[in-house]
This record gives sequence, C-alpha cells and structure tokens, in this order.
Amino acid sequence: MQKEKIVNIPNILAMIRLLLVPVVFMLIMKDRYIVALVVFLLACFTDLADGYIARHYGLITQLGTFLDPLADKCMAVFVIVAFTIKGVLPLWVTIVIFTKEFLMLVGGLLVAKNTRRVQPSNLFGKIAAFVFNASIATCFLHAYLDPFYRWFIYIGLAGSVASLIQYALRNKNDIIDK
Repeated sequence: MQKEKIVNIPNILAMIRLLLVPVVFMLIMKDRYIVALVVFLLACFTDLADGYIARHYGLITQLGTFLDPLADKCMAVFVIVAFTIKGVLPLWVTIVIFTKEFLMLVGGLLVAKNTRRVQPSNLFGKIAAFVFNASIATCFLHAYLDPFYRWFIYIGLAGSVASLIQYALRNKNDIIDK
C-alpha cells in the first residue's frame, strides 16, 4: 500500500482557508464588511481551486477529504456567529447551523468509523454549500440589501438542512454500526 502525499497544493489551499477564518471573523467584528467580503470570496475561490486541482491532477487524499469540508464549515459557522453577534442575523439561524454541522460531524465520524473512509461531498451537498455561501455573502452587504439578504439566508439555510437530510438518507447504513 502506497502512502499518500499529504503536502500538496489542494491541502495547502485548504489550510490557507482555515487560516482565513479568524481574519474574516475579526474584520466583521470591526465592521470592515467590504474587506471581510473580499477575504471571504478569496476563501471561496481557494475552495473551488483546491477541489479542481485535486480532481484534475489526482491529488485527492484522505486528509484533503477531511480538511476541505472542515475549512468550509469553520468559515460558515464563524461568519454566521459574527453576524449574529453584530445583530445582522437572528440567533435561531446560528442554532440551526450549529445543530446541522454537529449532526454532519457526528454522522461523518460514524461513517468513517464504520467504513474506514471519509465520505466526500456529493453534487447535492456541493450545490447546497454554494447556495449557502452565496447567501452568506449577501450578509456582508446587509446595509445595502436589507431586508432581502435575510431571504437569501433562509433559502441557503433550507438547502443546507436538505443537504443534511440527503446525507443521512444516503449514508444511513454506514452511520448505524452493523
């Protein structure tokens, strides 16, 4: 069995995305919404780039399969928390996201434990993540998009919850220990 090369461009891009999480959080907390949006979009670009590079050049690793969604989830959760603290989003949105991400984490760990592999995201999950990230992006412009940004968040949230349900149904046999 050949060892995976874990230090590669996709994994480095995922690590950069993780490092951008506190930067975006602090920019939001300092009301630097436009700069925070630019950094957030840069993080989104690294997500697209690392996925493309990993698939195109055969650089998919178990570490990358874990790091990529971790970076995405950390960014989404911390941005949602920051916007909740700033009063841009209601607390219940944060509670729903935390619950959804916690259930995804538990489900992912159970699948990994029972199958000895990390379950990658499918097209439905990728579309839901894109819609949710796009809806989060509207929050950075809340002063200009009020009240419409809230509707975008609710649509993104619905897609995110639907993604959780789809993941659970798709992996129900691997979540339950046999």
